[in-house]
Amino acid sequence: MKIGVVIPILADIDFNKAYETIDKSCTECGVDFDVIFAINAKLNVVFTKIRGAFSDASKVKAFMVDRSVDEHMLISVALKKCVNYDATIIYSSKEEVNSDVVKAFITSWQAGYKIVYLKKVYTGIKKCTRAISNGIYKLGIKMLGVYKDNLAENDIQLLDNDVVLTLNQLPEKSRQLRTLDSFVGYSTDIVHLQVDSREKVNPLFVEKTKDYYKNSIISITSFLIALLCAIGSSLCLILNLKMPFYAHLILWISFVVFLILSMIFNTRKTLIFRAGKPVERSEINALNDKIEFYNMF
Repeated sequence: MKIGVVIPILADIDFNKAYETIDKSCTECGVDFDVIFAINAKLNVVFTKIRGAFSDASKVKAFMVDRSVDEHMLISVALKKCVNYDATIIYSSKEEVNSDVVKAFITSWQAGYKIVYLKKVYTGIKKCTRAISNGIYKLGIKMLGVYKDNLAENDIQLLDNDVVLTLNQLPEKSRQLRTLDSFVGYSTDIVHLQVDSREKVNPLFVEKTKDYYKNSIISITSFLIALLCAIGSSLCLILNLKMPFYAHLILWISFVVFLILSMIFNTRKTLIFRAGKPVERSEINALNDKIEFYNMF
């Protein structure tokens, strides 16, 4: 029984601490493991440090791509190297590796679950704001016809070997949808982690594309138009201004239409951020041809 732990790296991290935590967690769970550091371009210093620090550690493997890519792409490339593991844990380097989470992942997988997600639990005001935004997002998911999204951390999860093999065979459009309907049919579990509401994500790991901003602008604009329609009709009624009934009807129909459009484009914006942009298989293959490997094939 052997697990591969993929850690995509977009900035310098304490990789020694990450390895020690994984080593401790896997040892306590009685499973063998390898750690695969997937390193973004222009991080030659990090790649050199890892090779130097783990020159005698066969359990540590690494590769560095030759161009700047996002975290989703690094994970997609790494998964192609994980077909021989019994399971793969993806643990974004934007987070410190949590020993309790890793052990909970392994325990859940040993209990028979094929996919284990991590879901953060917030407290205070952030808990309320997250609940509202998640509710709007779930409604948008239904409107778009997406099967499901567990709203978990899509770059921190465990995937059974069957799931990894399936992902590597999926059409290009679906390769990145790791939290969505690509996984229908696999038993899933969710590990909850309570976090400090003041926690902030390293901005180096928050990559928002042009499509993200485009959908965000359309969503905000649609919401403002809907708001203006509702306010316009309401003010006319409050101030007893004469306006034909059909004009009020048009304004309130417009309110509903633009509100729905706002929710749909807001959901599309979030999907772009959570699932990454579609990637052509040829692009992955081209990237794979120019990867620099350490201690792996």
